[in-house]
Amino acid sequence: MEKTLMMPASYNVMNEQEMTYTEGGATELEALCAWVVPFYGWFRGTLAIRDHRRAHPNNWIETGMDALNRHMSSNAVNMLYDLACTAWTIGVCSTGVGLIPTALIVLS
Repeated sequence: MEKTLMMPASYNVMNEQEMTYTEGGATELEALCAWVVPFYGWFRGTLAIRDHRRAHPNNWIETGMDALNRHMSSNAVNMLYDLACTAWTIGVCSTGVGLIPTALIVLS
C-alpha cells in the first residue's frame, strides 16, 4: 500500500502576509474613521498594543515594531489605518494626560 497525500486541485499554500486577505484586516471605513475620529484612532491603536502585549507577554516591547511593520506592509488600507492609529496614540500620549488612560488599557 502506497502512502501518498493527495491535495485537491485548487489547494494553494499561503504565507503569513497573504493570510491577512483571508483572515481580514482594516476596511476602508475603519481607515477613514481612524483618521477622522481621534478617539477611534487612539482607542484602536491602544487596543492593538494591548492585544500584542497579551499575545507576547515576555517580549512584546521587542517584537511590537516588527508586528506593526508586517501589518502595515500587508496592504495599503492597513498601512493607512495603522498610520492613523499610531499618530493618534502618540499624539494622545504626548499630552501627558492621555498617557495614564493609555497605560491603564495597555497594561490591563
